[in-house]
Parts: sequence; C-alpha cells; structure tokens
Amino acid sequence: MLIVSDIGFLRDSDRLFSTLAARHAAGLVVTGALPDDDSLNAVRAGAAHYKVPLLASNRTLHQWKTTLAGLVTEMSAAAVHQHVARLSSLFDQLRAPAADMVQSIADLLSRELEAEVVVGSRGEILAAAPATAPIALASVLTNPDRRQLTTPAGLFARVESIGDGEQFLAVALKDPFGHSERALVVHAANALALALAPSGRIGEPDFRQALTEIRLSVFQLLMTGHVTDAQRVMAGVSPGLLDSEEARVFIINCGSAHRDRVLAEVEKDLGDTALPVRCPAYPEHIISIVPVHTEHDPEQDIGRLLTTFDGARVSVGGSSRYPMANVGAAYSEALEALGRTEYRAEKMIVNRTKVLGLADILPADLARAWASRVLDPVLTATGGMQILSSVAMALEFKTTKASRIIRIHRNTLQRRVAKVFADLGFVPERTLDRIVVSLAIQIVATHGADPSPYRQVSLDEVLGVAPVRAWAEKFLRPLATDSRDLLQTVRAWVLAEFDSDAAGSRLHVSDRTVRWRVQAAEMLMERDLITIWPPIDEDPGEQRLSGIRPLTVALYVATPLGGARPPLTDPAAVPARQR
Repeated sequence: MLIVSDIGFLRDSDRLFSTLAARHAAGLVVTGALPDDDSLNAVRAGAAHYKVPLLASNRTLHQWKTTLAGLVTEMSAAAVHQHVARLSSLFDQLRAPAADMVQSIADLLSRELEAEVVVGSRGEILAAAPATAPIALASVLTNPDRRQLTTPAGLFARVESIGDGEQFLAVALKDPFGHSERALVVHAANALALALAPSGRIGEPDFRQALTEIRLSVFQLLMTGHVTDAQRVMAGVSPGLLDSEEARVFIINCGSAHRDRVLAEVEKDLGDTALPVRCPAYPEHIISIVPVHTEHDPEQDIGRLLTTFDGARVSVGGSSRYPMANVGAAYSEALEALGRTEYRAEKMIVNRTKVLGLADILPADLARAWASRVLDPVLTATGGMQILSSVAMALEFKTTKASRIIRIHRNTLQRRVAKVFADLGFVPERTLDRIVVSLAIQIVATHGADPSPYRQVSLDEVLGVAPVRAWAEKFLRPLATDSRDLLQTVRAWVLAEFDSDAAGSRLHVSDRTVRWRVQAAEMLMERDLITIWPPIDEDPGEQRLSGIRPLTVALYVATPLGGARPPLTDPAAVPARQR
C-alpha cells in the first residue's frame, strides 16, 4: 500500500504514521512540499520515528493522480511479464534438461531473483548458487524445517521441501518475498523433485504442474490483451499454437464430473490445437482457447464431452471468432452462451457469428463522443485504457472473480475501481453507476475513443435513435407479453435500484414475490438477473452486469418522455468546466 497525500492534508501525522506502520505500508508520498516547510519537518520526524519510507515531492497532488496510476499499471504489467518469462525459463529446464539439472535450476533461481540458493539433503549440499550461498544460509541449513526466517545478516529466507521431504530448497533474498517470488520458488521445488527422482520423465505430476502454470499465465496474458508476450512464452511449449489472427473461446461447465477428468478428455480430443486451462475463478469451469488456423471445426471434438460424461450435467458455451487481442470479449460471449444452457434443453450453445451487444447497435459517432467524455479523466492518463480494461473485468465478473481471472490481487483491483469511479464522478457501490461506466468502457472498446472528447453529447442523444428503440422493444417483448405482468415488477425492481424490499413496497407485494417474478423473467430472457444464494466468496452488493445492463438500458429507452426512467447518471451531459 502506497499513500499519496498533499502536505496540507497531513494534520495529525503521528496518528497517520502509526497506522501506516501497523499496516506495513510501502510508504508515504507527500506532494506540494517545500524543503524548508515546517509541516514537512514534522512529517519527516514522524516517518523516521515509525520507520515508514517517505518521499517528498514538489509536484502537485493532481500531477501524481494523473500519472501514478499509469505508472503502477505499467509496473504491474512488467511484473507479470517477468513472472511468465521466469516460468518459461524453468519449463525449458524440464524440456531440455542439462547434465546437472539440479545445479542449473539453482543457478536460474539465483540469477532471476538475485538470491542465495542452496539445494540440500540432511547433512549434504546438492547444489549452491553462488558458491558462497551455504555460508550466507548457514543459519537456515542448521534448521531446514523452519519454512520462513530471517538470517543474522538480515536476509529473508524461505525453505521448500522437495519430493518426499528428505531434500529441501533454501532461498534467501535481500527484500521480503512477493507473490511472484514465492510462486517461482514453489515451482522450482517441483522441478527439482523431478530432477532428483530416480527416473523423471515428461508427463509426471511435477512436469504437468509446471505446464499447467505456464498455460494459466498465457491465458491471463491473453485476457489482458498482451498477445505478443503470450505468443513468446507459448512458443517454447507449443510452437505455432498462438500464431493466429483469430481465436474462439469455449467454456465447459463440468457439472458433477471431476474437472481433471474432463480436462484430460479435452486435451486428448483437441491435442495441441488449443490452450485448455482450469478456470481460476469458477471451480467447475474449464476454458479452452482455440486459435483459428484452418477450417477445422473444434465444436465436434468438444461436443463429444456431452456423450462421454452423459448424466453428469456437463454443458458448453462457445464464442464466435474474435481477434486474438480480444480474447477477453470472446470469453464474455462464451460465458453468456454457457449461461443460456441453464434455460434450455440443449446443453451446448455455440455462437458461429458474433452476437451483437448493446454497444454494437449504438450510433458509433454519437456513442464514442459520449463515452469519451464520460471516461476522459482516465482515458487521457498514462495507461488509461489498460486501467479501464481491468476495471471493466471487475464490473463484468465481480471483483473477486475478475482478480483471479487476470491475476491482480482483489484489494488492488477494488482500489483501482474506487479510484477510477472517483475520478469519473461516480459511486462504485451504486449499481446504476456501475452500469453507466461499464457501458462507456464497452463503447470505447468497440468503437474507439473520440478524437474530440469534449463534444457535448448526452446519453439521451445516444439512446434516442430508431435502431436502439427497436432493440429495446424487442428485448422487453418476452416480458410485455407475459400474463403475470412481469414487466411491471422488473421495472419497479430496477427503479428501486435492484432492491427487492423497496420494489415490493412500491408494488404492495412481498420481497419474496418480487424475487420470484424476477426469476421468472430470467427464464424468459435467458439472462442472469438476480442471485438468490450468492456464493460465500462473492462480493456483497455487486451484481454481474451482463443481464441487468441491457435490461436497465432497454427500460430507459422504452419509457416515454416524462415517465419514470431508471436514474442513470450522465456526467457527459454536464459541460466539462462545471464538473
């Protein structure tokens, strides 16, 4: 955690530094500070007392806000690339083992982490890098059962057992271990178990674990648009697999079948033509990215899973072709297709042509002008589009799920969403605001940013064209023609900002009745609108927007002028100088 604050806001620096120290903050940046300012001297004293790193800057807080987020994003992306490159190097050791693979892995760890590395057994050193590492790790080697400790020289040490536990890997760094460093040490220990085994061979669990980790990292790179990095890493594992302009995404819900058994069948049927991974967010899902190389149709191979696991409630959703840089959008389309299988008898729904979403049917010129004005404070910042892409994932899939999919810590992603919403003038806890922001990001992703983002275009102008009105009427038709008057209930539910109690009070019915009717609307519209029993790890107050976003916009469009419309915030309708 890094705190950036203007010197004028630091009234009680002692209390601030005690809090930062207790929470192990990375440091404090004080902006707008002059060298001889008495306030700055007091802050320096507090930082020294509580041993909190301090940076004093004469740049303004606004300058830090507009540049820091982009720099952090770039640093995060660089860290991901570095982690994947390290895993790729480790995998190369397994694919083409050296004469002394144990020493080679120790050398790799020492080089990549600038670490002291020892591979040992009880009373024996099997490998060391550098050669003096046993001296630096002497206190660790006397008690290798301790997993983490600090050496007398102040190094941070970590010990991982190898194989059956007789051997171990000890690594010491100058700085505390981060997630990437811990992960690399764990995978190195797995690789060493293979190297030290009497007869290691490709296909054993340690090798497959390394391959699994690399595939997952490549998937996460593709989900965040880092195609070149993904291709570079995958070239050492499956040469040519990602050398394609387009790809399709298939998501398999394993139902009651064991996920590893289903994954084994996917790997057998698709061979080296696909990139299958266990979904990091949904424990019942397998995601398979299938690059489009030839006219070969992967649907038949994947469809065989329904027969192989007949009776296990396996289902499949598939996307149409998307550019390799838009795998994230293909994933969203496949997930929506999978969701429709819950409402139909067919258990495999695959889109052969792109399903047009709301952003696709909006008037491109007006839509990009409106969206660019809404997003302008972030779009114009360094790395703005990358920041918005990760925020879009958090809005679309809920923060916890999105953080696992794109491998950003949940708290980091949550803070990023909060900052973006604050910069744009929205409230992240308000679902209708989340809908507006997600729509704006989708528009820019679909139609691009407006070269003149200060054109005054309102949301009413964007949604008031005839094609959008026709879309809204068609979207709501299943509810309008239902005898249970579901449209009135759903309208009240949206106007109450998705609060079933408030909607029930307005309609003079119970909360349970509102929920039952919304569930009935789900069946007709084949969309996830309401979660009755949310999983324990999901974010309270957050809803997946893929169902309620088009519903809310359709109700907004279909409501006659002067009627009760969903109160969608439209800051783009306010001149920039008044915001």
